[in-house]
Amino acid sequence: MPTMSRSKIWKFYDKLDRNSAQCQLCEKVIKTCGNTSNLMKHMKTHPQIDLFDDDTVVERGIYKRREQDDKLRFRKVLPIKEESSDFHCELLLKAAKDAGSIIEQDDQGMTKAAAEDHISMQSVGYAWVPPETTDSRTETVGGEDIIEFEPKEELEEPEKNPLHQIQAVPFAGLDNLKMDGPLSSRSSFHQDVAFFVCRDRQPLQIVQGEGFKHLLKVLCPIYEPPSAAELEAIINRESEMRRSKLRQQLAAIPTLSLSCSVHTKAESQSWMELVAHFHEGRQRISRTLSVMRVPDLFTSNEIVEHMEQVCQRFDIPKSKICCVTTRSSQLLEDAVTTFLGASHHVPCFADHLNSLLEAVVQRPEIRDLRDRVRPYVQSTVEMDGHSLQINPQLNSIHRPISTYDMLDLYLKHTLVQDPLLLSRAEVDLCQQLLDVLRPLTSSMRELTRAPYPAASTALPIAQTLINELKQEKSAEHKVARELRLFIVQQLEENFESMERNLHLAMASLLDPRFRNIPFQSGALVAQYMTQLYDMMQAHLDSGESAAVKDPEDRDHYDIWAAFKSFSHEKQRLVNGSSGADADDEISRYFCAGMSTLRADPFELWEELAKAHPFLHSEAQRYLHIPATAEPADRLFTADGAAVTAQYAALIENNMENVLFMADVPTKEWQL
Repeated sequence: MPTMSRSKIWKFYDKLDRNSAQCQLCEKVIKTCGNTSNLMKHMKTHPQIDLFDDDTVVERGIYKRREQDDKLRFRKVLPIKEESSDFHCELLLKAAKDAGSIIEQDDQGMTKAAAEDHISMQSVGYAWVPPETTDSRTETVGGEDIIEFEPKEELEEPEKNPLHQIQAVPFAGLDNLKMDGPLSSRSSFHQDVAFFVCRDRQPLQIVQGEGFKHLLKVLCPIYEPPSAAELEAIINRESEMRRSKLRQQLAAIPTLSLSCSVHTKAESQSWMELVAHFHEGRQRISRTLSVMRVPDLFTSNEIVEHMEQVCQRFDIPKSKICCVTTRSSQLLEDAVTTFLGASHHVPCFADHLNSLLEAVVQRPEIRDLRDRVRPYVQSTVEMDGHSLQINPQLNSIHRPISTYDMLDLYLKHTLVQDPLLLSRAEVDLCQQLLDVLRPLTSSMRELTRAPYPAASTALPIAQTLINELKQEKSAEHKVARELRLFIVQQLEENFESMERNLHLAMASLLDPRFRNIPFQSGALVAQYMTQLYDMMQAHLDSGESAAVKDPEDRDHYDIWAAFKSFSHEKQRLVNGSSGADADDEISRYFCAGMSTLRADPFELWEELAKAHPFLHSEAQRYLHIPATAEPADRLFTADGAAVTAQYAALIENNMENVLFMADVPTKEWQL
């Protein structure tokens, strides 16, 4: 179809998009709404314009007369994406035909352009509009029809501005962002800033930093970040909402455990962290309840008061708390004894391993090797561009695993270094010492795989360490042998107390991956078995049913659930169980083989629940207990030390709410 010419009014406008055009005289942007009515209205604000004078043009905002032959010409029609709704073109064609005017066209059937191609205008045709039509229209241009527009600036030459080739990417949601509106109109962006500050444990003043403001200006030029006071108000409001939700969440669970850690920095005040551990379905959850200051010279009674205040705030009765995990500190143990009782204390397994390794690396033989290779290792690491978690400052913040890493890295480079920093005999001794320490450091790194490893893994790891280190080595150096026996002695002394801890023992017994394997004392295992029988008998005498009943759903029959029930019955017949022994779920559980070590214990109990309903209910009381009082990486690694430093800085500025929100799941932020 041939492209129709547009109205004469368009020679005074530049079309911007489907719904707006810019006046060439005043550079205001007018809404068009698909027709030229608003354009006609606006042109009345320029009384010097004569719409019926075909010999006038607008050039750079100047209204002047056209210099050309006295005959009707059409300018070249520019392609328009949308269909034109202008009906004036038909009148124009009719008037030209009646007057016998000439319409010049090129060889391709397009109208020729006039000589004034440099004139900045997109009008491409002439239309005849009767005077009475315009005179009869009394509408005026409303304020909503005119968009204030800043004058255009001269663009840089392409070679001077390399960014001109970058395609502009629209920022989602900017069209609806009103920077002069209330806070609620910017809440989604403010929420993202609050999430960044809390998750990364940053001070509120970061939003006032020059670098942060520059980054936001580049990413979103029209967004104005909140002030520190506004951000604090947002975080406080969110923390109250999250506390309310967590309170409801804790009210719905039957049991939970706590972990309590107290940190003291010489340059700042002390603080206490209290974390709740529980499970929902197959998910094990750890949530911070409180991070609060404590006096510099605090007592166990003050710790108890803080714990009671937190439990009251979250409506947690003491009967729901099965135990509290803390570091090996007499003050904390006394606090737990006062709070719940001595039998409800669980020692921090990660703290024990860290203290043991610290005692080992302080031995003169290892300390001398470390001090000699330290300058070489640091220069090598810096030269190779490695991430330096083994630097001298870690020794000052008590990260003994850095000594192992330092010696290990040195030995990896001795194959290409000549001459050696250490003698051949010293290199051989260093290698044997690392072989002794490797099971211990590997166990420590295993604990860092999860923020709070399960208490059920403590006994298996400790027993494996003892068995590994008891093995004699051929041609073992005297120093290496003494070190190995020292570690074994320390582990065995601690293992005996761990084995006697009811909560650690029950957590391992009721974990299908370990059951009764990680125990050295058969008498203790028999004692725990008797205790389980007594609890099951008391449960049966109470009249409560321990059977796990699947909800009846006739529309969704699970063939594998039926197979599981059938297989358990067949297994009992194959094993020859009958009479009273047939219903002895405890003996069947411990006689069965171990499950896959990498499996999740809660998923395993979904398979075992039908055959062992009582043990399943007991397992839910113990499998959420943590083996550490705080995340293990904060005890072992340099990154963890940096997190502790962040806590100290925020506590000093009373930013407890930021720390409370730090581990809130991302989905609860509703970003």
